[in-house]
Amino acid sequence: MQPVVIVLASVLVASGAAAGVSVAMRPPDAPSLEPRVVELQQELGKLRGELQALQQDLAAARAAVAAAPVSAADASGRRSAAVTDEQVQAAVAAWFARRDGAPAGGAGVASATGDAAAATFDLERDFGALVGTNFWNAGEAWKKAFAAGRMDAVIAKFEELAAAAPNDPKAQMDLASAYMAYLQMDSSRWQLSGKADQVYDRVLALDDHHWEARFSKAVSYTFYPDFLGKKKDAIAHFQTLVQQQETMPVEASQAQTYLYLGNLLEARDPEQARQMWARGAQRHPDNQDLKKRLAGQ
Repeated sequence: MQPVVIVLASVLVASGAAAGVSVAMRPPDAPSLEPRVVELQQELGKLRGELQALQQDLAAARAAVAAAPVSAADASGRRSAAVTDEQVQAAVAAWFARRDGAPAGGAGVASATGDAAAATFDLERDFGALVGTNFWNAGEAWKKAFAAGRMDAVIAKFEELAAAAPNDPKAQMDLASAYMAYLQMDSSRWQLSGKADQVYDRVLALDDHHWEARFSKAVSYTFYPDFLGKKKDAIAHFQTLVQQQETMPVEASQAQTYLYLGNLLEARDPEQARQMWARGAQRHPDNQDLKKRLAGQ
């Protein structure tokens, strides 16, 4: 696969993961994110179209180059003109800048607080306010670090703590939360989605029943381009979650498992999808999103 295609696929994954993990981490009483997820899926659909068109263009270009006679000098020139990883990343940064209205290479939400005073962030003094939190339940603290341009230092600190406690799921999830908070505030940091996914794997190796890690991983897989074949992995993780969480005390956030799994099943088996939503509604009778799906909305 060409570097540009790989990068665009990564952009799709990262954009979806940022929103998906936000759903996983939001407080139970927060407004529903289902409309935002639908909006994001529409945007991702457009990106998938661009990706498909790019793949076709690359195939046509390769065919044209292969068919044309090439001298030794031309061959050398073409090799030197090949797209480098740095150029690809710069192009992606420019794409995000055009989309978000930010300077190329800069943040998607450039002054998250919009207040110069709020940009004061001392790593030693303020880092503790981030430990054990995520973007949804401590947004102002994360925005403060971001506005001060200190998120790289924050990430490095969380990586240091996670490395010092490799068998502590909490330390690992703190790191994943830091990755996703940064990505939530600056969508051009698309590489962080893959790093967070690796952390979820480490947590699940330590605790197979860690709900947040498995749910976050499953949601991120729903946004992978179809040609990567990750939808079946997402379904498998959600099915595991259904089995596990039905042996646990009921929590409001668990309703999202039935919602996402039903949505994934709908295209291939509408009746099975409806059964999954109904199963969730029986366990979570007050969940409005499940009620809407059962009503055909």
